[in-house]
Amino acid sequence: MSSTYVQVQVWLDRARQPAPGAATPDRSGRWFVLGAVCVCVVLHFPALLWPLGADESGFLLITRSWDPQPDNMYGHYWVARPPVLLWMFQAADALGGAYMPRLFVAALAGLMVVAAYRVGVLLAGPVAGRWTAAASVALVGNPYLTAWQAKSESFGMPLVMCSCWLALEALRCPPGRSRYALAAGAGMVGVLAIGMKQNLTGGLVFGGVLLLGSVLRRRLSPREGSVLAGMAFLGAAVPVLAVMAWAIGSGVHLSTLWEMTYAFRSDALETIASGPMDESQERARELVRLGVESGLAVIIGWFVVSFRRASRTQPAVAWAVVAMLLTDLAALVLGGHYWPSYLIALIPGAALCVALLSGVPDRRAGAMMRLLVVLMSLATALALWSHTAEHTDGSVNPGHYYTGMGVGRAARPDDTILVLYGHANVVAASGLRAPYPYLWALPARTRDPDLARMRTVLAGPQAPTWVVESDPGDTWDLDEDDRLRRLLHTRYTYLGPLCGRTIWRRTDQQRPSPFGVDCDRPWWDTWRVQAR
Repeated sequence: MSSTYVQVQVWLDRARQPAPGAATPDRSGRWFVLGAVCVCVVLHFPALLWPLGADESGFLLITRSWDPQPDNMYGHYWVARPPVLLWMFQAADALGGAYMPRLFVAALAGLMVVAAYRVGVLLAGPVAGRWTAAASVALVGNPYLTAWQAKSESFGMPLVMCSCWLALEALRCPPGRSRYALAAGAGMVGVLAIGMKQNLTGGLVFGGVLLLGSVLRRRLSPREGSVLAGMAFLGAAVPVLAVMAWAIGSGVHLSTLWEMTYAFRSDALETIASGPMDESQERARELVRLGVESGLAVIIGWFVVSFRRASRTQPAVAWAVVAMLLTDLAALVLGGHYWPSYLIALIPGAALCVALLSGVPDRRAGAMMRLLVVLMSLATALALWSHTAEHTDGSVNPGHYYTGMGVGRAARPDDTILVLYGHANVVAASGLRAPYPYLWALPARTRDPDLARMRTVLAGPQAPTWVVESDPGDTWDLDEDDRLRRLLHTRYTYLGPLCGRTIWRRTDQQRPSPFGVDCDRPWWDTWRVQAR
């Protein structure tokens, strides 16, 4: 009896031991990931230090007045973004109001940390997973990259990372239904990222090159590779078909859907290239500086320097990361305006760089990457300190929001407003409707280049009660002949500057003064007013 008991115990002890070559379970990894997710979400607290930005305000204005038409899938307002993004905003707004999209972004950022950790584990083990998760927290948490705002890139970036994760899981999984489901999921999530912003193709590029490299290196048979590609294609088709079905059911022409999501981009690039480039070039220099200071460019640069070491153990993955980074960099350059949020699209690629190098046998390459992650984390901590100080001591104030708030206090409920050019956050803060459909400058410059439609609105019977000149009328040489300026002087009364923006009111409309706003008041004292 006792000998049988001993034999059973020996057998159980052997069963508990990992098989030869199997990865040792990282039992503390779950707690590490949970802690990293919590830190990542907490680092989104700058979302409470500032009112809604121009993009966030514009998306909310569109969703709150959404009325699909055959020639405009959003109705009154016009924006060149896929409906998937606007559905996300609409759902968040319905759940919790204007600030809820930022909470959605924080939750998605936490999901990205989980995906980054898992990618690191798949590529180089639990230690690499932890470093990859830490790098993701540092990059997403840097306030100057503005990933805390509910922007297109902030919604799409975690989906790109999840698409890469699912692609790696599909290749790791043995043949069968699970592998095919993972491949389909990678394709679907990759296209959902494009549904947030059209240039977020990194997940699909990574998965495609990874699959091709695996077949060429005979990690997969051509037949199995073809099946996985087919499943990924089927998964990618699901969001596309869903959007097309919605458009047809809503009475929106498919040509309109194509124009507003893709065809417009080529016209916009031509508009940017043909216009003044001084400001864009200055922002491009600032973007390079921000990329270096945040550590994002340094991480990618070290990967380039150490590419040969990274490609020794994971050649297919290394080349997939190169293709992904090149695609994202090309999209950044072609973006033209070089806003800080452009760098957000590079974060998944940088996380993959950390995953590949932080666990390589080469001590020099791995140790340097780990040191860079530590330095990047310190840079993020300093950036958070600086950003918080600037936005709570009154040294930086939201002039656009205060301007809109001042106009809103003086306006009647049925008043309307027009802002030159774009700056939807002024419109949103005023609480008024804009009769002009273009809430962003680029669509206005591209679709109304001579301002004929704007002048028609200003001269018509439904002319806006208020005009806010946030940018001078001759910005981008849009009013070279001064026709817009003459129209303003003819029909509107100049009231003066308010928080750095010029205010005009229709001469035939009498309203109280909009200047009872303290433009120097720290936002921290009034932020609760915005959440409504």
